[in-house]
Amino acid sequence: MHRDTYLRMTLDELLRACTLKGFQGSGPGGQHRNKTNTGVILTLRDYNLEIKSCEGRSAKENKTHALRRMQMALALRVRETPPATEIPFPGSNGHIQPSNALFPLFIAHVFDRIAQKNGDTKEAAQAFGLTPSALVKIIRQDKACAEKLQNNRQSAGKSKLHL
Repeated sequence: MHRDTYLRMTLDELLRACTLKGFQGSGPGGQHRNKTNTGVILTLRDYNLEIKSCEGRSAKENKTHALRRMQMALALRVRETPPATEIPFPGSNGHIQPSNALFPLFIAHVFDRIAQKNGDTKEAAQAFGLTPSALVKIIRQDKACAEKLQNNRQSAGKSKLHL
């Protein structure tokens, strides 16, 4: 299945596409956390991704955390050829929050463009009708996205951006 198909899925659909396994979490949380399988391991075999979450006190909370991380892992690790027509910018006025359901799909398309242009953010920004500085502000909201951008630029021999 194509990466974008997974990124367009609801969290429930993505959960059905993954293999779910529970484990005993460690750390603070008392007797309940240390004696029950509230930790979650999600595996998406198509892309060989495994995500763990045990910071919450309930399995339901940890599933949600793991599913959101799975979406971002797909967006940051799996590169596809950018489509001829981009998705319209899912935010408004040059802003989008990481909590937006379309944020991972947007980030995936941005990094596809950046990878195609050897770490240059200008064309990726133009594809979504953004300025390069607005795009960098959006990327800067998520630590993993910012690190990925810096690594892409560094591997392409470009200078690091001031994030």
